[in-house]
Amino acid sequence: MLSPVLPVLIDLLADQGISETQLLEKTGLKVLDLGATTFFSSQQADEICSKAIKLSGDRLLGAKLGTKLDIVSLGILGYALMTSATAGDMVKILVRYKRVVLPSVRIELIAGVGTLELHCSAAHLPEALEQFYQDSLFAGLVTNLKLLTDNQGAATRLELDHGQAEDMSFYQSVFGPNVRLNADRCCLVFDAASLAVPITSSDPVAQDIFRRECDRILANDDYSGVVSERVKQLLLLSRSEFPTGAAVAEQMHMSESTLQRRLAKEGTRFQQLLDQVRYRLALEYLQGTALPVAEIAALVGFSSSANFRRSFKRWSATTPAGIRQANHAAV
Repeated sequence: MLSPVLPVLIDLLADQGISETQLLEKTGLKVLDLGATTFFSSQQADEICSKAIKLSGDRLLGAKLGTKLDIVSLGILGYALMTSATAGDMVKILVRYKRVVLPSVRIELIAGVGTLELHCSAAHLPEALEQFYQDSLFAGLVTNLKLLTDNQGAATRLELDHGQAEDMSFYQSVFGPNVRLNADRCCLVFDAASLAVPITSSDPVAQDIFRRECDRILANDDYSGVVSERVKQLLLLSRSEFPTGAAVAEQMHMSESTLQRRLAKEGTRFQQLLDQVRYRLALEYLQGTALPVAEIAALVGFSSSANFRRSFKRWSATTPAGIRQANHAAV
């Protein structure tokens, strides 16, 4: 579970008079630590969400959370979703990387006759928590699909194996008229043809970069949201407008000196992390696009091609042209 989701949940609970202190009590987490945490473990996420459900007593809390989630709050995954070509691609990417945002839940796509069904289940969890995750996933996906397709969205039908009659009007306000409560299954059914609707923020080059970063995160089983990884994520999300160390520290709710001290404990410095991010992005552009070196230099934050070439040679012991030649030879 991504930590930026938690402030949204805290805001929802605040509307009910429930404080963040009450929510985080005995969890070992502090609000000031949230900016420096990239992921919660599945156990932590389950504990926090279960507590939220119990404190609020609100059956619709999960659906309400989903409608409030800004896709950008999902970090690298959010940018991978935003740069998808179509609504269908966005749904498939969400399923592929679901462990980033819903580690405790099983999500799968099932093709039907003219339909694509998104199923969500977590039978090992308490019923209320499973329903919370199902509602938040479905509501978040439908809400953001509308935002990213100029309100076209994709035609859907919602089937839930829970719900009460008085909840129907809320569900219909989010999902439209085709809602069935207390069904024998729990899924969001898409009209397959409607999944071809384009995403307005589609960007194939950027999406390739963000998807590779998602793969890297998921491949690292020991990934625990250490400060250096969080800094690299913030730098990656900034694209070519790289923030200063002071600006990154502010985003992480700490002073610049504290950030430098924590990075030093991890054996690194801010400039080293910035160089790593620039080098990774430069490689992606050199190997995956035909962009001129001058444009790539600008995209990774250099004011001149000469400075970029010097730095690239320092990072890799070769030149941008050398990387392209090797890439073409391997094709």
